[in-house]
Amino acid sequence: MNDMHHAEWLIDRIIFFESTPTVVELNNIKVCETVLEMSNNDDPDELDAVRSYNDAIKLARDVNDQSTVDLRTRILKMEEGHVDWAEIQLAQIAQMGLENFLVDQTEGAAG
Repeated sequence: MNDMHHAEWLIDRIIFFESTPTVVELNNIKVCETVLEMSNNDDPDELDAVRSYNDAIKLARDVNDQSTVDLRTRILKMEEGHVDWAEIQLAQIAQMGLENFLVDQTEGAAG
C-alpha cells in the first residue's frame, strides 16, 4: 500500500512539471510458495529501491529542486524502514526457526 502512495506522490510531482508520467511499465510479480522464499525475495527489490531513491535525490540536488529532494527523502526513509523490517524478519527466522517464527506471528490472530 505504501508503494501505491509513493507512486501517487511521484505522479503528482511529474504532473507539476507539466510532464506525462509513464505508469504502464510494471515490475514483474514474483510468486513465492513459502514464507522464507517471500522474505528472501523481497530484500533485493527493497535495496534496489533505496539505491534508486538515493540516486534520484542526488540528481534533484544537482538541479536545485528542493521539493523533489524532500519528497524522495521522505519516500527513501520509508523504503529503508521496509529493508530494516525485512532484515529483522529474516534474523528472527534464523534465530527461532521458521516454525516458531510462524507460531509467533499468528499468536493473537485467532483471538
